Amino acid sequence: MPVVTSPDAGDCYDGRWCCQTRPRRWRRKDHRLGTSGTDLFADDEARDIRDHYRELLEDGVDDETATRRTLEKFRAYLEEPGALAMVALAVTQSKLGRLDPAIRDRALAVLDAGADLEVWKSENPKLLPKRRAVLEKARAQLTGPQPTRRRLRPPKRVLAGLAAGDVLAFPLPRRIALLRVVRVRAHRLGEAPVLEELDFNGTEVPPREALERLGPKITDPIAFVHALSRDTRLFAQAVNDIDWQRAGFQKVQTIGARDGDDQAALPGFGISWAELAERYRQRS
Repeated sequence: MPVVTSPDAGDCYDGRWCCQTRPRRWRRKDHRLGTSGTDLFADDEARDIRDHYRELLEDGVDDETATRRTLEKFRAYLEEPGALAMVALAVTQSKLGRLDPAIRDRALAVLDAGADLEVWKSENPKLLPKRRAVLEKARAQLTGPQPTRRRLRPPKRVLAGLAAGDVLAFPLPRRIALLRVVRVRAHRLGEAPVLEELDFNGTEVPPREALERLGPKITDPIAFVHALSRDTRLFAQAVNDIDWQRAGFQKVQTIGARDGDDQAALPGFGISWAELAERYRQRS
């Protein structure tokens, strides 16, 4: 299914379909407790902290530096009174065999103070026992025998096999849809091409000279953006091993770069190749 990234996607695709990079979520303060579940990592900040710390280790950062950089990045959440974010970091470290004593002590202090149980008691008392069990489990994780230190391997990078200027065609019953690769965004999991739908309505791929003159499709673009938005470009990436070739797209030509392509703002919309192909079929 499609994924909508944040408009300022400078960090997108850094570890997640969107460092990331990454999709903006409602924070814990913005909704009533329990809507995301009682699990420690049902909280958005907890997941972000866990994933950021793990990604640093996967990328070869040493334990001390990974801890320091995580503390710096999430300082606002980790220093909140009764911050469960600190418990999330400690539990993540523990499960990886890397529990820092200072982080453990800060997390236990949060648990000793009751953490967020009073808030759950007030806002969602039915789920209070489950939340209490979650925190007791976290305490046991931090105070019990620690697991052996685990080595985290870097993620396998999936390359797009595309370059700026490549033109892709997608055959439809009554026409051919054309997409231009504006640039290719590299990220820790591989590459995500930035695509621009070309304003073309024909049944055969035009020659290179004609492709060079085709502008972007502004009216009703395949990105399905808001009618008033000028952001008609999109990211595409392989999901479940379905890349552009398996989805039915064909590379038909490579044209020259256009002014500003290398500095073009990153799109605020991302989609899998399979979903993009399905959208074209539905539109036809």
